[in-house]
Amino acid sequence: MAIAEMQKVFIVGEINSREKVIGQLEKLALFQPEPMDKDLTPSIFKEDKIKTQQIEENLSKISSVIDFLNQFEEKKFDLGLFPNKILVKKDEYLKWIKEFKWEEVYRKCADIEDKMEKLKGEKQALQEKSHLLLPWKNLSISLKKLRRRKWIDYQLTVLPSSMISDLQKRVQKEEMYLELVSQSNKNSYLIILFLKENKAKMEDILQQLKGEKIQLKEVDIPSEELSKIKERTLEINEELKKNLKEARKINREKIKLMAIYDYFLNLLEKKKASSQSRLSNYTFALKGWIKKDNLPILQKGLKGISPLEIIVQPPKKGEKKIPVTLSNKPLFKPFELVTELYGLPHYLEIDPTPFLAPFFALFLGLCLTDGGYGILLALIAYIVPKKIQVGEGGKKLFSILFFSGLVTIGVGIITGGIFGFELSQLPSFLAPVKKLVLFSPMKNPMTFLIIALGIGIVHLLLGIFLEFWDDLRRGDIQSAILDHLSWIILILGIIIFGIVWVKHLGGAFKYISLGMILFGVGTLFLFSGRKSKNLFIRFAKGGYELYGLLSLFGDVLSYSRLLALGLATSVIATVVNTIAKMAWGIPLIGPVAMVLILILGHFGNLAINCLSGFIHTARLQFVEFFGKFYEGGGKEFKPLKEEGKYLVIK
Repeated sequence: MAIAEMQKVFIVGEINSREKVIGQLEKLALFQPEPMDKDLTPSIFKEDKIKTQQIEENLSKISSVIDFLNQFEEKKFDLGLFPNKILVKKDEYLKWIKEFKWEEVYRKCADIEDKMEKLKGEKQALQEKSHLLLPWKNLSISLKKLRRRKWIDYQLTVLPSSMISDLQKRVQKEEMYLELVSQSNKNSYLIILFLKENKAKMEDILQQLKGEKIQLKEVDIPSEELSKIKERTLEINEELKKNLKEARKINREKIKLMAIYDYFLNLLEKKKASSQSRLSNYTFALKGWIKKDNLPILQKGLKGISPLEIIVQPPKKGEKKIPVTLSNKPLFKPFELVTELYGLPHYLEIDPTPFLAPFFALFLGLCLTDGGYGILLALIAYIVPKKIQVGEGGKKLFSILFFSGLVTIGVGIITGGIFGFELSQLPSFLAPVKKLVLFSPMKNPMTFLIIALGIGIVHLLLGIFLEFWDDLRRGDIQSAILDHLSWIILILGIIIFGIVWVKHLGGAFKYISLGMILFGVGTLFLFSGRKSKNLFIRFAKGGYELYGLLSLFGDVLSYSRLLALGLATSVIATVVNTIAKMAWGIPLIGPVAMVLILILGHFGNLAINCLSGFIHTARLQFVEFFGKFYEGGGKEFKPLKEEGKYLVIK
């Protein structure tokens, strides 16, 4: 079983040694604490409510500073798929924890952020004011003086340009003065001077002509105000640069902030572990989970702490909240990433990882088809993790791509394709390789389709068999035989009968296949609804179960996507070569153009089809394969350990 066997552990010791025990458990990184069940805890043991508010506040403050400083970080090349952690020496880490005054940095950053926000707000307001004043910059009259006039008033207005002539006529009639300040494509910006006693008439005119009244109450001369705005904007930009320079200077200390954050994060986890223990007047009790293989290490690691008692208990039958950790062989371990994308299995469920691994690599290889692409993919997947930090998840992903690249090389040899060229077109010294070619996907697509569907049937049968095996493990022999073995026999019977019919074979094979079909159909029809006492409902459920043959047929057809993607890769590779060949004839730049087209075209084809192939391959696992036996939804095993969000301690 690829799921590690777990054991429940109770640690009981003297109350004064609790923090020491938890600190040692963190160093060992083997034990996952868990709240103790109230009904199992003796009444003398009480819950210990540990306050973590201050630690959480510190984490929130440091996180806000790091987020603030991140915007001043120079962008580095990063795949962006998995979070990277910075490697630091332990003595440096401990020195930062002891000496770095993060509170001062927090206050400085909060002050800088506040200043920058205010400056940006002011700048935004000035820009809006400038936008409002810009059409009136040619207005040289002092608006303040006009506002102080005893008998005369004014009104700034925006009017559609088509209405100016009407406005001029109305203004002249009412003995008002009109001046055009500026004009755009659609609108005109005007000032109207009038006697204060005629204000109502002026407003009536603007209302009739759909003119918009503009108020510039705090503005004197717009051009002077615009000059002031420009000067203040320049001052704000200088202040922003000054604050930006200060922030970038502080940003050099960000790694120390990350160290402090990780310190508080680990401290919080230890406090939470402590809060999950129960206390009496003199002792503490802590419950948790550990992998069975790690029990000796735990016992040895806590040996120096006395008095202490470690009580080991196997999981109870039917217990649901057992944490899960996958434990596969190195060849299959990278493919745990695929399982984790869907969801971990339950503790007593079958781990699908070793069963999906070969099919995943094969399906992705069939999607790419081309041997040259297999070589490129394997090389890229091997080199990238050595040159770029990709994290544990990234290493698993590139290992999957590496194995898939090797499989693609094999598929490419069998199908006779390398970078869009057929192996038959290659030099004669590769004659031994040419003999390995079985068919060409582009010339024999039906052969490719039959292979894809055949592999799909094997894949589906494996899924049904795993459910059959799982029922046997759990002792449900009736369900294993009547619900799953009957399906396996029926499918195999249909396959054998199909081969007999196509090959015109007779004799024993024909009767054996018919017998298998009749056994499968009869068993499913009669026993699928066996739990129902109503005979009609029982047969109805049996008929519905047999209707699942259509669904199974649809599942098999889903594997035709391997043909579609494989042909797409081959066709695009051929097209790239054809275009490159045509580019060769271009005067002067022909050879360079050809090389660029070949490089960009084949790399682009590999990237696009590798992405689509990965997605469709994962779909075949999650929908067709997992749908036959896998439930998922297990709880991940997370041991208490010194693990930070940002740093890895060397």
